[in-house]
Amino acid sequence: MNTPATAARRIILGTGIGLLIVSGFLFSMELLPPVTCDSGNSSCVNTNSFGWAIPIFGLLFTIVGLLFWQKPDLFANLFPNLDEDSRLRSHQDTVLQEELEDSKSSTAWTSLEKKLLVEKVSEEE
Repeated sequence: MNTPATAARRIILGTGIGLLIVSGFLFSMELLPPVTCDSGNSSCVNTNSFGWAIPIFGLLFTIVGLLFWQKPDLFANLFPNLDEDSRLRSHQDTVLQEELEDSKSSTAWTSLEKKLLVEKVSEEE
């Protein structure tokens, strides 16, 4: 069964490789190096330097994906490397702890109200 970390590794690495493939197509069609065309040449396409973002992000995603593949706990806070049962138990434990804290605080409020009412009644007598 896939964990969130496994799915994230595959998505990040696949995105990087896909962007590198697109960069290769852009290089082969001569669209990537920035070109400024003359108005007389109809086969030329104007390009700007924003096109370099595709290979840069491709390299970045590929490097991060490979690092993430080598060290699965690299982004453990974002993508837990736990199976579904472990995540379910962890979530249930968290909910149980929150409920216990809530019950403690409500008990504290109840005892405080009881003390205030007892003091008020004793003052009136």
